[in-house]
Amino acid sequence: MADWKQILNTAIDNLGQAEVARRLNISPATVSMARSDKYPASTDNIETKIMQTFGGNKMEETIPAGYKKNAVGHLVPVESIKEADLARDELVREIMSQAGEVSRALIDFKERIAGDVEAFMELSAEKYGAKIGGVKGNIILTSFDGRYQVMRAVNDRIEFDEKLLAAKALIDDCLREWTKDSGSELRALIGNAFQVDSKGKINTKRILGLQKINIEHERWDRAMQAIRDAVTVVGSCTYFRLYERDEHGKYQQIPMDFSAV
Repeated sequence: MADWKQILNTAIDNLGQAEVARRLNISPATVSMARSDKYPASTDNIETKIMQTFGGNKMEETIPAGYKKNAVGHLVPVESIKEADLARDELVREIMSQAGEVSRALIDFKERIAGDVEAFMELSAEKYGAKIGGVKGNIILTSFDGRYQVMRAVNDRIEFDEKLLAAKALIDDCLREWTKDSGSELRALIGNAFQVDSKGKINTKRILGLQKINIEHERWDRAMQAIRDAVTVVGSCTYFRLYERDEHGKYQQIPMDFSAV
């Protein structure tokens, strides 16, 4: 029986990396790192998903010559498919194939930037007899002529523990006490802060933003302290942003995503 990596590679060859990632419910970047043995943590969960989704005889299924499988899994003779549908299918598959290549190139580019920047920081630290272990924080590297900048930003990923429930209870007590005096805007602001998204996640910025509301009340102060105590750092994300100075002397970010180009 083929191992999980062989099955993954077969799935990518047949479906494309983006589609494989969608079916596994993980990011294309995670697929690429797992495939190239660069995933920084255990791949046990990924391996299980791959075997459950593509293992067994699922990838051994072949489509007979002269047929195409439709969206519900039925085999349809090519000659009975409209030309427009065939052309659309060809276009989408071509775009997805190119997208997989671009995605892999971006992943490789980011990994190369991360490695080069880290190596440069260690080399710079060695000059002063210092030792840097791991990614430590935000830095900006500027070219000698000041035209280009490479910025590394490290942001903590935070979540809230059970103390947030205590904060919500205290805030609700405040609102009940201030029913006559509190404006609808304040109540709406607080209510929106505790709303969850489609994945059941609370917006951390809105929750932390409650601390900026200037209210002098002992119960409110306890609620804000509960929010601060509820913050738990669960990891970090490293971002790289590239800038070029324009003719006006302002640094403009070089777009690296579809929405910005």
